[in-house]
Amino acid sequence: MEQPVLAPSVRSAVFVHYERAVPLIVANFPLAPFTPVAYPRGLDQDAHYDAPVRYPVPPYVTTIKLGDAHEHHRYPALDENAIRWYVEERDAVGFCSWTPCASTPERVGYSRIVLSPRGGATLEQVGEAMIAVSRVLGDSGIETIPVLDGVGAALFIPFNDAPDYAAVRAWLHEVAETAVDRNGELLTTDPHDQKTQRVHVNVGSNAVGRYSALPYTLLGTPNLDMVTPIAWRELDTVANGFSTAANSAERLARGDVFGEASSTLVDQCFGDGPR
Repeated sequence: MEQPVLAPSVRSAVFVHYERAVPLIVANFPLAPFTPVAYPRGLDQDAHYDAPVRYPVPPYVTTIKLGDAHEHHRYPALDENAIRWYVEERDAVGFCSWTPCASTPERVGYSRIVLSPRGGATLEQVGEAMIAVSRVLGDSGIETIPVLDGVGAALFIPFNDAPDYAAVRAWLHEVAETAVDRNGELLTTDPHDQKTQRVHVNVGSNAVGRYSALPYTLLGTPNLDMVTPIAWRELDTVANGFSTAANSAERLARGDVFGEASSTLVDQCFGDGPR
């Protein structure tokens, strides 16, 4: 990896943030395989995804070996030691995962729908997209945990029965297409359309070795936006982009919003596929 060029003040802000946030991240995703994200050319520049592990790590950093079906086999496992080591020694800014169940890294714990503004789409449109997609999921009795990231958003969907990634991803593609059919002026699933002012609905990270940003972690944006879980009732009152490394203490003082929402959905299962 290239030598980091992050300013000392930025590195300090990242370190202080994770001192606050680590307990919540670990509580929600204990020992999950993860991918650290660094920015060797500076914030808001090209990201470096620092996994799978192809370098020596200290003995206190646990790694997870995946099954032989996957090309790359070893990922760091999420705990406090690992996060601190990657922040301090590998200049990680963010942390991502495919959020598998706790018992096996190759089955779903949380599926995710990632919503990204394209073509100048506004944060207000991102909020409208969150509602539009959640309504389609609601038709199948599925509830979600809304998460803002200062740029876009994600809907986390917990499942307690460790379903197969391929089955969940196929279902999510159907959900995305239905949402677009109902909201064609607001949503798109076209990955090549960067100019139309719509919100891109992406479910492709629901696969082993793919990933999206974990709640309470940071993005490599100029403001170091925090990936911020909210309650649905807060959608109109919590500004997308308000929580950053500089002020994350204020939001984190509210407690584990993600964990609280997840605990209310502990009985949600995928089964043979929602209908």
